[in-house]
Amino acid sequence: MKYNEKQFYQSKTEPFETQEMDNGQKIELHYMNDEPFYMENINKSRFLAWASGDGKNYKLFIDKGLYEETSELYSKDVNGIWMNFWARIDKMRKNYIFFIMLPMLLVFLIAFILISILLPNTMWVLIVALVVVLFASLVASSMLSRKMQMANIMAANEVRDKIGIEHFKEIVAKQDAYIEKYYQDLQAKYEEEDRIAAEEENLDGIEAIENDDDSNLEANEETAEENIEKEEK
Repeated sequence: MKYNEKQFYQSKTEPFETQEMDNGQKIELHYMNDEPFYMENINKSRFLAWASGDGKNYKLFIDKGLYEETSELYSKDVNGIWMNFWARIDKMRKNYIFFIMLPMLLVFLIAFILISILLPNTMWVLIVALVVVLFASLVASSMLSRKMQMANIMAANEVRDKIGIEHFKEIVAKQDAYIEKYYQDLQAKYEEEDRIAAEEENLDGIEAIENDDDSNLEANEETAEENIEKEEK
């Protein structure tokens, strides 16, 4: 559940569709196949990726074949749902940083300064305080993760309701079938490349042996000619 700021600026392709939202924000749809990070995402089983530079305007990168099979999943209304999801996620992260992490760090720093001045020989108190802060941050991070997961589930349910449950299942089945076939074809491609490479290696070995045989034959012929010349003399 993360959009990629780096890929937002890496992209140099023109969008094949731009969706203007009622609030003035926009989503640009790009075919991921033409992007330099295509295989990076495919190797991680990501056939689509959201990217944003400011958390307001987005680029949606998607495998061209997958889009052609499941274009209804990327309509303006559906993408608007996911845009609102990302806005909620951003708000959660900011609240986590400003209302949880920063106050805890501030309290720890104040405690560190006061204890260093008032109780210089009780560093174990600081160690305990640090452990408490770390534990509290882990608990808060876990709670944030659960909230983000719930927001993701709510957005997915909203998409299902928008499209219709049965039709949504049909589209998801097409998506799964496309991805499965994609990896099957990719595996077959790699196997064919390995087979061709092995054949070329074998041919190179055969050529090397033939070249050695030709060299030995020439050397034997030269030796025979030299022996004949010596006998004639």
